[in-house]
Amino acid sequence: MLRLIWDLSLLLAGAALAVMSLLVLLRALSTRRRDRLLAARRRLAPLLLDTSDPPGEGIGGMADSVVTQLTLDLIQLVRGAERIQFIGKAAELGVPDRLRRQLRSFSRRRRMIAVQGLALFDDALSREALLDTLGDRDDEIRLAAALALGRGDNRPGLDELVARLGLRDNRSSLLTVTLFRHYANEAPDEVQAIVLDTDLPLSVRLAAIEALAVSGDYRLVPAIVELGLRAPDDGEELPRYLHALGRIGHPAAREAVLAGLASNSMPARVAAAGAAGRIALLESADQLAGLLDAPEWWVRFRSAEALLQLGDTGVARLREAATSGGEAAREAATTMLAERGLAP
Repeated sequence: MLRLIWDLSLLLAGAALAVMSLLVLLRALSTRRRDRLLAARRRLAPLLLDTSDPPGEGIGGMADSVVTQLTLDLIQLVRGAERIQFIGKAAELGVPDRLRRQLRSFSRRRRMIAVQGLALFDDALSREALLDTLGDRDDEIRLAAALALGRGDNRPGLDELVARLGLRDNRSSLLTVTLFRHYANEAPDEVQAIVLDTDLPLSVRLAAIEALAVSGDYRLVPAIVELGLRAPDDGEELPRYLHALGRIGHPAAREAVLAGLASNSMPARVAAAGAAGRIALLESADQLAGLLDAPEWWVRFRSAEALLQLGDTGVARLREAATSGGEAAREAATTMLAERGLAP
């Protein structure tokens, strides 16, 4: 028994020694790598600043990952003419070529760095490499490549990006929304064309509508109203159409909002109530007052909130409901008035 305890103690001591040795080795390697990066930074910064040096001088022995990472870090630190000079010198030093090679890496992190770096170099080869990256197996890398292309001076059409990204197959809703929001600010007409393209999946068109709603573009209101009036009452799209109309906040949404308030769908009525308040649609006061008795708390809350947004007309309806409405209506009206410091 004592022998077993002794052997076990030796084993534990040996394991502890091995772990300690491994930690020391890892620390030494980490320190060495940090020192090499600092030395590389000291060599690279003067090359980027000094336009008299011939391209490639002094970086031949550096790994691609080191050159690209340090170059991008330095470029991010400067602005204006100095930034332009850094980018130009980096191009002379062959950084874009190294970034394009890095796109073939198995490492997701290295591929992402390469995409973000190529966004700085608006040349034909970099654009072609980013277009090829739209087929990457990682959604975030594909999105980063699409956004990088969209920020360039010669950005591709949104319809081309939709085709290359496989959005017609509805591959990623997050990617879709993010990309459309970017294009809604830069090229709203292209996003509008996506909304009206009936060959695209519904989720893609809804993402385009939401992107335009965030941008506040009024031109699409008639089209969204028409889509809302045609949408099935129990479909997922109707609440999203009404929500988008509320975000835009244009009075031309009147017909769809009033129809939404009469919907049998709880999410649609909630969205319609929110839109009615945002638009300050006085014609909706009676319908909103009627919804104060709805069985769903969320509908009652949004309706009471919308009535407050209608001003004196809505407040009068709330006070009427607080004194003579049903139990649910009285509670909703009294609570909303109290929250705003108004007497019932």
